[in-house]
Amino acid sequence: MKQQATQLMWFFDRQLDQWGLSDHDSYKLWQGEEAHPWAHSLIPEDEPFFAAFLTRLYESRQPEQFIGHLRGADGVESHFMWSGQYVPNQQVCCGWLAPLDVQQGVGASAALTLPQHLLEIPLLTQLAQALSAKTGMDFFTTLINQLAKSLRVDAIWLGELTGVDKIRVLAATGIELTEYGLSGTPCQQLYRQGVMTVTTKHGQEHQAWIAAGQTYYGQALFDGRGQHIGHLALLYTGAVDTANLTSLFSTFSLRMGAELERLQSDAQMRLSAVAFETHEGIIITDPAFKILRVNNAFSQITGFDHQSVLGLHLEEALWPNLEGPGYELSSLNRWQGETERRHADGHTYHQWEIVTPVQDERGEISHFVICFEDISERKAAERRIQALAYYDELTGLPNRRQLHETLTHAFNYASREGIVGALLFIDLDHFKTINDSLGHATGDWLLQEVTHRLTGLVRHGDCLARLGGDEFVLLLPALSVSPPQAEMQADSIAERLIAEIAAPYYYGGQVLHIGASVGITLFPDREQGVGDLLKQADTAMYQAKSAGRKTRRFFDASMQHQADRRLLVHNELRNALCERELILHYQPQHMVDGGDLIGVEALIRWQPVGRSLVFPAEFIPIAEETDLIVDIGNWVLHEACSQYVAWQEAGIHIPQVSVNVSAKQFHASDFVDRVHMVLFQTGMDPSCLNLEITESVVLGHAEDTISKMTELKALGISFAIDDFGAGYSSLSYLKRLPANELKIDRSFIQEIPKDGDNMAIVEAVIAMARHMGFNVTAEGVESRQQLEFLKAQGCCFYQGYLSSKPLPVPYLEKYVRRVARSGQADGKNSHERAVV
Repeated sequence: MKQQATQLMWFFDRQLDQWGLSDHDSYKLWQGEEAHPWAHSLIPEDEPFFAAFLTRLYESRQPEQFIGHLRGADGVESHFMWSGQYVPNQQVCCGWLAPLDVQQGVGASAALTLPQHLLEIPLLTQLAQALSAKTGMDFFTTLINQLAKSLRVDAIWLGELTGVDKIRVLAATGIELTEYGLSGTPCQQLYRQGVMTVTTKHGQEHQAWIAAGQTYYGQALFDGRGQHIGHLALLYTGAVDTANLTSLFSTFSLRMGAELERLQSDAQMRLSAVAFETHEGIIITDPAFKILRVNNAFSQITGFDHQSVLGLHLEEALWPNLEGPGYELSSLNRWQGETERRHADGHTYHQWEIVTPVQDERGEISHFVICFEDISERKAAERRIQALAYYDELTGLPNRRQLHETLTHAFNYASREGIVGALLFIDLDHFKTINDSLGHATGDWLLQEVTHRLTGLVRHGDCLARLGGDEFVLLLPALSVSPPQAEMQADSIAERLIAEIAAPYYYGGQVLHIGASVGITLFPDREQGVGDLLKQADTAMYQAKSAGRKTRRFFDASMQHQADRRLLVHNELRNALCERELILHYQPQHMVDGGDLIGVEALIRWQPVGRSLVFPAEFIPIAEETDLIVDIGNWVLHEACSQYVAWQEAGIHIPQVSVNVSAKQFHASDFVDRVHMVLFQTGMDPSCLNLEITESVVLGHAEDTISKMTELKALGISFAIDDFGAGYSSLSYLKRLPANELKIDRSFIQEIPKDGDNMAIVEAVIAMARHMGFNVTAEGVESRQQLEFLKAQGCCFYQGYLSSKPLPVPYLEKYVRRVARSGQADGKNSHERAVV
């Protein structure tokens, strides 16, 4: 019993009520039916204390010892020590059984009462007691320290095989090693032979850690499969009883191998635990898809408690109401794909799954590992991206890209089947005025209301789209096989939608009114392509606007020619501004009574290189369609002021210069600042500058207009209302405007004295202006009769071909000098124009 006990290690699993016993040769489960392996030999008086010893191990989780009496076959009782330790990660107790009665003639009482007897315990028993409650690195550190103290060797270490030829030192004393290679070392022979080896060093070896005359002793360590995993080695000088070393190391080699394998297993388990607790859900099943283990992400994604699904079949636990897992369970190799799964709360969601079979050493499937992630957000993002790519965010209507795809399909179908379709380009009239004056929130609401109204007119199969801003397109893919009938239907639909859009809109206590201009093109045509349809409908829409708005026009070839011309002029005009092809001509302005020169009006011209002069009527409307008119207007203002200052410095006396300002230029946020800057840069006297604005400047911007005019007038700048009577005249606005002058539009002057109505209008305007304190300038005066009529009505100033057409700078200078020499402009009335 004593001899066997020195080599005995025990294990106890209380949950399974299972004991295991191990010596240096083998490990086996105890198969007895009694409470423990020593039930027949442990004296009855010690049984309660032995049971209490086991209970303490589990409850205190601290190392414990128990000394009891075992009765041998000869009836002699001997003292034995059970040392134990609870191992939490294994949930078992393990320890060593060691004899305390080691000398003949020493009784039990002496062994218990004489402490010095413990000093006489053999090394094997001493190690068993020291290591009984140790595990892991604590076990190896204690083992190395105990052996170094007891054997009195030069060095001792325990190495772990980490590669084909690499050793990592886990514990050592007497030597400074952390890792080294096997090549050329005594350890290399140890691993080749697979058994203990002894090498004597005579100074020929090259290892720095072996001194001359030292002996190397090594013991290979194996895992449970018989594979090399490490070794125990020591160095000593002089004689050592290697037979005792062999007996000693053989006794502990099994446990050393087991502890080293456990260290490696724990490290792998820690790495596996980190990998297992990922953001992806993981399910591990047996070959029949019974759930064995899940991670925390599983519960977070599926909503199922991880404990409640263990032991259940995959379909039974997670997807009982769906059509199976989505893959063949019986013939699965490796599968990945998108599936729809049901959450614990009942809703379905999409997830991406990867199912991998795990094979055992026989090549048979032992487990399945299912990794998955919830891709609901990714799917929703894809849908959002799809919506953003093909649908307008504000109205929910198809956008330009979606329209183009639908239009291509409709065009090809119509061409193939001989059916006529139509494309309607819809642009809202006066929307920008409302959007600018009432704000973008109102504009967005209005666009949504228009969308709602138009949607109610759309037939099944039609496509209503928003291109952006206030532009909509209605595709009518199949109207008729007859072009005339298709034209009538498209015209009728356009008329209906114009009427629908024109109905009042009630917003925030206000009544808003807008209209719509519609361009229509029919398809297919022999000379058409899909890319031409939008362009043709857009061209027809501009013709509808030119025709007075709130109407519709069909496309024809002449419209396209005009549109191409507009585009060409726009591109060349932008280049003209950069290449300094724009110039100013100046038209003299005179007193009606006496003919004195009272100023000039700056009028823009375009002189392309190598081509004839281009007049404003051809390019200004095109510039006004874009912001190019702002850049041109700013250039005119600066150029006119610079030229006026140059005239003053040259002694050419001109009382005042008039400059036209467009509505877009006037309402630019930096207009007032820009005027200040021009005056500063050029040195222009503000009292010599007259700005001409049209009545359209006031529409929708009355307060802004009055504010800016008042601020600039405070500098000394005067204002004239240009083209008065030709626009949307409003006396309520006119009486509030801080203007100095009204300019009667040339259309009323040209027919005098032939047209009595025009004469009456001019007479009324002059009378009204006189009562309201405005000066009056008549434009386009070409005959003496017209001048005499204006003089009789009390008109102040005039300009026109009667005195002079607009002149380039050199010719104007000659004109001014000639007038000065003739005595017609002596300067005494030169500032009367600005007096109100």
